[in-house]
Amino acid sequence: MFLSSLELAEFRSYRTLTLPLDRSGATLVGQNASGKSTVLEAISMLSTMRSPRAGSDREVISWDSGVDLGVEPYARMVGRADTVDGPLTIEVGLQVGPAGEGPLRKQIKVNQQPTRAVDAVGYLRSVLFTPDDVDLVSGPPSGRRRFLDILLSQHDRSYIRSLSSYARVLEQRNSLLRQLAKSRVAAGSVAGQLQFWDEQLIDHGSLVVSRRRLAIARLGEAVTRYGERFESSGPLSISYEANLGTSFLAATAALVDGAHVEAVARRDFAQVLTLRRDDELRRGVSLVGPHRDDIGISHHGRSLATYGSRGQQRTAVIALKLAQADLLGLADGDPPVVLLDDVTSELDPTHRDTLLQIVDASGAQILLTTADAGQVGSSSARDRPTLHVVDGRIEA
Repeated sequence: MFLSSLELAEFRSYRTLTLPLDRSGATLVGQNASGKSTVLEAISMLSTMRSPRAGSDREVISWDSGVDLGVEPYARMVGRADTVDGPLTIEVGLQVGPAGEGPLRKQIKVNQQPTRAVDAVGYLRSVLFTPDDVDLVSGPPSGRRRFLDILLSQHDRSYIRSLSSYARVLEQRNSLLRQLAKSRVAAGSVAGQLQFWDEQLIDHGSLVVSRRRLAIARLGEAVTRYGERFESSGPLSISYEANLGTSFLAATAALVDGAHVEAVARRDFAQVLTLRRDDELRRGVSLVGPHRDDIGISHHGRSLATYGSRGQQRTAVIALKLAQADLLGLADGDPPVVLLDDVTSELDPTHRDTLLQIVDASGAQILLTTADAGQVGSSSARDRPTLHVVDGRIEA
């Protein structure tokens, strides 16, 4: 797929922007804080319905917006794309009360039809590379879970629905566990109260776990392959560290099919919940489920988070993101849009050229930001249109 145009209104530093895009993509050149990353942020947000940079969607709204029109602050994004399924138009509108107060109102349309956020994710698929991605290896498990969630939500609509339902059930179950912990009741006396939430947690959580398990297996092959292109001192590998324990991983090692993996997850989920019941009641929180999973990332059999250099960690992240792009393109042969946000400045010339050559060879549309156009001169990226970004304006 490729994005044919992007329109922004009152989105961060852009009062208005209408940006036609070439099939090959573009190289956005500009100084820091000029608005280069904002363009990629908007595209990523049209893919996932969430900003990759902001803690809340309201942060992308220009607070001066709406003054001239006498309306409350707002922001709007529109992307038009060509996909294997035909033309696509996706629009996201945001609005808040005066001075940013009050609830955020979010309106989403896909091909002019109002759509829920959970159903709009993945129509426009993209993979975003940023310098901060090194935290995928060195940071907390929540970042690695989010990486998987973003990947699978763009790839599998049943996954994002189950993930959303799981989050709601988890919140309700935790609320009940907190109440029970305060009253210090015995485990045997609360089985009935927890049964409904346990069943819901298992139903939605088992699908989440099984899809993650399968995805890690597929990603692992590509991560090792791409790792060999960047790292010569030993293989990169990834593993799924499921909260359900080693028995689940052992029983699904053959990865017969999705239904088999989900059935094993359901069985082990129920067993581990029973085993951890006393701990949950004492601590007042759910201790079992995919909200506590992790991805193990190793180099030559050693944990990169513990023993890897910064350079090795960065290489592993690049291999992960390239594997993500591969998996997103497998379903229909339509590669995702690749967004490279100032990544070339973090790499030496050899690794930089390797990355750009791999992405170019994929046939994906590439949007790349840089403060120095010379950093992409040795790649075919030089054949893409160069756009200059200055204080929220883009010039050819």
